[in-house]
Amino acid sequence: MFERFYVTPKTTYTTGGNNKVLYTPVVVVKTSEAAHIYLAGRTARLPNGDVHPKGDMRGQIRLVCENIEQALASVGATFADVVKTTTYTTDIDEYYRVCDERFKFFKEPLPTSTLLGISRLGMPDMLVEIEVEALMEPARLRIPQ
Repeated sequence: MFERFYVTPKTTYTTGGNNKVLYTPVVVVKTSEAAHIYLAGRTARLPNGDVHPKGDMRGQIRLVCENIEQALASVGATFADVVKTTTYTTDIDEYYRVCDERFKFFKEPLPTSTLLGISRLGMPDMLVEIEVEALMEPARLRIPQ
């Protein structure tokens, strides 16, 4: 038996690149033994939906990680609960030059990670997007009302 929760944190952007709501930012599947947290790909967008900072991979990685942190916190999780990431970038070489920014958020032990180079993300100015899966004890879970 499990429960499923669909969460849209108050501090996050809520629309896709076409300015329409296309997804739920955080989905939690809770069993008696664990809470599985799935984050839609987080990008470098401000709460109003604007991409920021344009043309700055390091700045975008920082904002992506801040957006991940807010999404995790919305259900009581932290980066320590993350078990898997998938990162999409439009420029792998530039990503590798500045990926140390990511490690200001993701600490040892590091989660599994997949990195994919792609031709474009959901909005033209986006340089990086990170999907996250986390796992935590169900007693720590906080579902916003």
